[in-house]
Amino acid sequence: MRLFIPIILLLLFACAEQNTIVEKQSLANLDWISITSPTKSHLRGLDAALDGTVWASGTEGMVLRSIDSGSSWSAFPIPDCAKIDFRDIEAFDQNVAVVMSSGNGVRFYFTSDTGTTWQLTYEDTNRKVFFDGMDFNGARGMAYGDPIDGKFTMLESIDSGKTWEPYDRTSMDSSIAGEAGFAASGTGIVLGNSSIWIAASGGEQSRVYRTSASTTWNAINTPLLSSASSGIFSMSFLNDMHGIIVGGDYVDSTRATDNAAYTLDGGEHWLSPTTHPLGYRSCIAYLDDGTAISTGRSGTDISYDEGQNWESLSPKGYFSCVGIGSVLIGVGRGGKIGRIQFP
Repeated sequence: MRLFIPIILLLLFACAEQNTIVEKQSLANLDWISITSPTKSHLRGLDAALDGTVWASGTEGMVLRSIDSGSSWSAFPIPDCAKIDFRDIEAFDQNVAVVMSSGNGVRFYFTSDTGTTWQLTYEDTNRKVFFDGMDFNGARGMAYGDPIDGKFTMLESIDSGKTWEPYDRTSMDSSIAGEAGFAASGTGIVLGNSSIWIAASGGEQSRVYRTSASTTWNAINTPLLSSASSGIFSMSFLNDMHGIIVGGDYVDSTRATDNAAYTLDGGEHWLSPTTHPLGYRSCIAYLDDGTAISTGRSGTDISYDEGQNWESLSPKGYFSCVGIGSVLIGVGRGGKIGRIQFP
């Protein structure tokens, strides 16, 4: 009996290892499948709702919606917004979504009828205002923009984006010279259950601003590059402790160093991965099983260990990506839409 138990354990370990090998072999044959797009607008905003609906947004006032996990899409352009670039969108369900513009001020629009009609819920015409992203946790939402008067601009909603109010920035650390956000995919801000994180780059150090229930904000250094063209472009959290940031340099998009980091303690410390994504990445997303995907114009990478190691998944890249169940959806330049169905 004593000998029998170790043999069973060895067999179990062997089966687990074999299953991992088979899974990785099956993933090796995966790649993006191009999906017919109803637009040629550049798409950067992308989000999936709990009911499986996916919404996307982009230039020329364009908004798209899919009710079949990204297999087909319909266009719902917002009237009188042909010159507006909607860099972020929040999906609540197949009827309700909120969209945010970036550049030359900011506008927020709200729909509750599948995008058939849109209501302007907030507008700031100050051309110095540039918003980078928004995120919601339930009905509460936060949006952040580049610093004004030494601190990042912040708005808050408590009614699913129907109304917005300025957020009290008193407890926020002051920004450093050159610091701002990147509106590359609208994913530079995350609202967790107990914390909020926003990404900042362009100064001497790429930093993550973090606050907990105490409402005190702290700016925490990360290992990523920081310059006018480099830094943190996206972040995602699997839970309140485990998260990943990605970015790099969009001018040198094939540079595969200092372009990602991960945290195991809620963002108090950020660690460099052992192997990095293979270039500049503008978006990071999780699948339901915890697999992490990063994408950018030079390719797409995958991590099975929460960002500690990365390997190439595809040479094809997108501006933004989102996971919905075991499906990954990407959107990009000229209305490009892609989809991967994971086993």
